[in-house]
Amino acid sequence: MKLSDTITIVVPCKNEEMYIHHLLDSLRSQNIGDTRIIIADCSTDNTRQVIHDNSFELNVEIIDGGPVSIAKNRGAQLVTTPYILFIDADVRFFKDTVIRDAVAKMESKNLDLIGLNIKCYDNDKRAMLGFMVFNGINHVLKFVSPFAVGAFMLTRRDRFEEYGGFPEQCTTSEDYFLSKKYSPKKFRIIRHHLGQDSRRFKKMGYLGMARYLVKNFVNRNNKAYWDNLDNSKYWG
Repeated sequence: MKLSDTITIVVPCKNEEMYIHHLLDSLRSQNIGDTRIIIADCSTDNTRQVIHDNSFELNVEIIDGGPVSIAKNRGAQLVTTPYILFIDADVRFFKDTVIRDAVAKMESKNLDLIGLNIKCYDNDKRAMLGFMVFNGINHVLKFVSPFAVGAFMLTRRDRFEEYGGFPEQCTTSEDYFLSKKYSPKKFRIIRHHLGQDSRRFKKMGYLGMARYLVKNFVNRNNKAYWDNLDNSKYWG
């Protein structure tokens, strides 16, 4: 089966004019053919023009997005393929076979959800260490609480729909709240990395980012905490 008959890629996007062309370059190198790429965008900068200028050889369509969970769900509503691959707009890949390898693993092992490790691509050593620690913790917890980071989240469409998609009341950690609904037996973190830079570490401070992630994890079942969480420093 052609890859384009198997997966659809959904990208939530907001004001990513400095990043989105790198993702499109990475997708071109993945040899995905005419696989449909739905970009759910709510940008107020020059992002859409950058997308138009860098979409050659790719099957890209832009729809109106919104907050991250809503943007992802709007894109997913248009998907008809068996699998949906959610990718963040600032992601880069280190190898050209990441997507095909993920789909092959999904099918050969009859999985419902696949994630990747995270790696910093701008050589910020503290961010690199932060991602390494996160990867290690995620590998330990995967046997009891699956977590496919939303920057690369490959899911069966029928399971995604069964679980109600991303919780739209969440302005962050929507990937965690959806992931934990999947069976650990049907989840894998495969031996590839997605690349992100250190911008959020620098914006929030390295210790600030660590505290933010720890507090989110400790309060993962505390509805009042999430209802009142201020994510402006993370997303702004």
